[in-house]
Amino acid sequence: MNMKGAILFTVLAGLVSTGLAIQCYVCTSAADMACNDPFESFTMTKQTCYGTNNCMKVVALDQVTRACGYDNSTVSIGSSDGECTTTKIFGIKATTCTCYLDGCNSANLPKLSAFAAATLVAAFKALF
Repeated sequence: MNMKGAILFTVLAGLVSTGLAIQCYVCTSAADMACNDPFESFTMTKQTCYGTNNCMKVVALDQVTRACGYDNSTVSIGSSDGECTTTKIFGIKATTCTCYLDGCNSANLPKLSAFAAATLVAAFKALF
């Protein structure tokens, strides 16, 4: 491969990798009250989430968790589509919101699978 080909490959690889990553706020109000609502995003740094396709916010047991997420939807990173769902698992109500834009889990967001929500609730129960 000649020098121009190598440079073109490097630039395209960089574009692909950044296009497949979403940046989300990652925190829990159990460890940092700034993660709670109202969210103080100016005190937080977004994290690049590789291998995920959405940001999420979960509210359960009066705690807020913001994280990278993944679902099997056909919605792509950069789409404004998103939604919130409320489920009750083991008697615990959890509201999970997902979105597909960088930093979009900073507010009351707009889906997470029931399995992922159950896993998060189980983790909360184990921790508290």
